[in-house]
Amino acid sequence: LQAEGRFVDFIQQDISGFPDGEVGAVARVVHSGCRKVIGSHLRIAAIRAEAEGQRVALEPGFDPSRIKLTGNVSGKSNLSGVLRHRGWQATEVHLPTVVDRAGSSVLCPAEVEL
Repeated sequence: LQAEGRFVDFIQQDISGFPDGEVGAVARVVHSGCRKVIGSHLRIAAIRAEAEGQRVALEPGFDPSRIKLTGNVSGKSNLSGVLRHRGWQATEVHLPTVVDRAGSSVLCPAEVEL
C-alpha cells in the first residue's frame, strides 16, 4: 500500500491546512494505487446483494460475524430491518509469504538523494 499508493504518507500527513482541492487530487492518486494493490491480493464481494436502504429479513441463525445488528436490537426471532451497509468479504486471498528478516517492521525506508 505504501509502495503503490503512498498510503502511510497520506495517513501520517496533517492535511488540515491544505485546501480541499489539493486533498482531493492526492486522494485520487492514493485511492488508485491502494485499489490496485488490494485488487492484486484480494477478491472482494458484498456480503448482502440487496441495495443499501432496502428492507431485508434475516434468516434464523444468521452469522453475527457477517451481519451486525444496530438500532433497536431486541430478542425477537423474526428479524427484519433496513440494510445500511452491504458489508464486504474476501472471496479469495493471495498474500505474499512474509520472510522473517531484520527490519521487517520498516514500512517504508527513508530516502536520501545523493
